[in-house]
Amino acid sequence: MARQRNSKTLERAQLRIASLKSIDPSLDLGNGLTIAALSTLIEETRTIVESYNTALATIDQTSSLVREKEKAIADISERMLFGIASRYGKNSEEFRMVNGPQRTRRRTTTKSGEPTLNNADAGKKTRTVKSTPEPEVSKNGLHH
Repeated sequence: MARQRNSKTLERAQLRIASLKSIDPSLDLGNGLTIAALSTLIEETRTIVESYNTALATIDQTSSLVREKEKAIADISERMLFGIASRYGKNSEEFRMVNGPQRTRRRTTTKSGEPTLNNADAGKKTRTVKSTPEPEVSKNGLHH
C-alpha cells in the first residue's frame, strides 16, 4: 500500500528559507524570527514526518498480515464446517451447533424473486383468507 504523508507547509518553508538566505544568511528580524529558528523547526518537522511515514509503513505491513491470517482462519473454519457436514450430515444437530445453516430451513427465491422457505412444508398449499372491509356506518346508524 505504501502510504506516505507529505507536508506542503514543509516544502514551502524549505523554498522560503532558501530565498531568505539569499537575502542574508544570518537574517534576524527580531522576536525569534531568525533563519536559525526556522531551520530548526523545519528539521524537527522533517524528523516527525519521517517517523510518521515509518509508522504508516509498519501499520500497512501489520494490516497485510492481519488480512492474511483472517483468510487462513476463514479457510480452516469453512473446511471444518464442511468436515462436520460430511461426518454428521447437513441436517444434523452437530452441524447446527457449529452455526452451519440448516439445509431444510434455507431461504430460496422463486423465479419471480419472491423469497420462500425451502423446507418440508414448502410443497404444501396454504389457504389465504382475505378480509372484507366492514361497511361504513353513518351517524344515524344506517349502512352505506
